[in-house]
Amino acid sequence: MKTALYGGSFDPIHHGHLILAREAMEQLGIDRVVFIPAAVSPFKLEAQPAPADVRLAMVRAAIAGEKGFECDDSEVHRPGPSFTVDTVEAWLKRAPGDELFYFIGQDNVRDLPKWRRWPELRELVQFVVFERDSGAPPHDFPRIVRRFDVSATEVRKRVAEGRSTRYLLPEAVRAIVEAHRLYR
Repeated sequence: MKTALYGGSFDPIHHGHLILAREAMEQLGIDRVVFIPAAVSPFKLEAQPAPADVRLAMVRAAIAGEKGFECDDSEVHRPGPSFTVDTVEAWLKRAPGDELFYFIGQDNVRDLPKWRRWPELRELVQFVVFERDSGAPPHDFPRIVRRFDVSATEVRKRVAEGRSTRYLLPEAVRAIVEAHRLYR
């Protein structure tokens, strides 16, 4: 089975994440995309994201009923920073026959050599890069290019400023953001 793991803070998950995941799924013939919210990103240790359980609830709400989309909560329940290589190795033990892909945004390409056990990780998965613009550093990974100009940073800023996030977030995610008074 072709499985794509899609890790990240998802703070919050938005339509850009979902559209790019579906596009990659269709372009690459991937059977399922597994969204994996990080408990603590090793590259964002100083940042204070929304609580992990709330981000997990937002991911589950966003993908509810979407064919081929799943959620894995393993990083949320694992202590310490969420390292991709640990998640990939755990996944391969559960599903040793899977051909694994790993989705990343173009902003992560430059830092890949800093990822824990990078050479091993590169052998375990096929990275797929979501490119937003022509500013991606050179790489030899498959690219998914689909212009969708929204980011979680922008969403958080809009909420903090009291501006609308309609059409940027799935309605179920907007409801969670409002109920928990996130990003204010």
